[in-house]
Amino acid sequence: GEARGVRVRYRGGKTQVLRAGAVVSNASTWDTQKLLPESARSGWAEEKTDFAACPSFMHLHAGIDASLLPSTPEMHHIWVGDWKKGVTSPQNCVLTSIASVVDPSLAPEGKHVIHAYTPGNEPYELWKGLKRGTKEYEDLKRERSEVLWDAVSQALGVDARELCEVSMVGTPLTHQRFLRRSMGTYGPAHKAGETLPFPSTNIKNLLCTGDSTFPGIGLPAVGASGMIAANTLTSVSNHLEMLEKIGL
Repeated sequence: GEARGVRVRYRGGKTQVLRAGAVVSNASTWDTQKLLPESARSGWAEEKTDFAACPSFMHLHAGIDASLLPSTPEMHHIWVGDWKKGVTSPQNCVLTSIASVVDPSLAPEGKHVIHAYTPGNEPYELWKGLKRGTKEYEDLKRERSEVLWDAVSQALGVDARELCEVSMVGTPLTHQRFLRRSMGTYGPAHKAGETLPFPSTNIKNLLCTGDSTFPGIGLPAVGASGMIAANTLTSVSNHLEMLEKIGL
């Protein structure tokens, strides 16, 4: 097959076909597969999704009253419950960032913004089948976010709950919905020595970017894979012409 554009479905139900010489998907390879016609999915499964996915993660975003802190905290903190279990053990590692410590403009005067999360160690299986907004979901969200509050409290040296003025908790279902991540995954679990998919696919003129195609999770993988995809779409002569223009 060959990619010649995308079919867009708008909120009101209207659809539109946008045609192009090539299509670049920034969705994960698992989620891109779901967007393909049925006839194009079989070969894709073997080529692009034949690797493990990391578990999901819990998030806490909070705004606190900094005037009640015993001292000014550091910006970054890592909490590990038991080093013998490893950082991938469920609820055993929390990363906390208080960016307003170094950039006060990120929060109102006298306040701090806090972001804490469990880096890829929250099992999606605990959340599978739950419906957001139900009592069962809210109870589990409260239970599974306790480790985040405890880690933030250790970073601040005081109970973060008492200082908190606004908070938002994200779950695997949050990431699955808003980030369009299959199973709310933290990202692909590429291992050293494994062959990576990279942007090219078995479908002509369809390329993929993101951490499904390049080692690492987050912006570095996205940026590097995006550059590779862009370079793949243009000829060597165009590369040379551009290098001449910028004096290299």
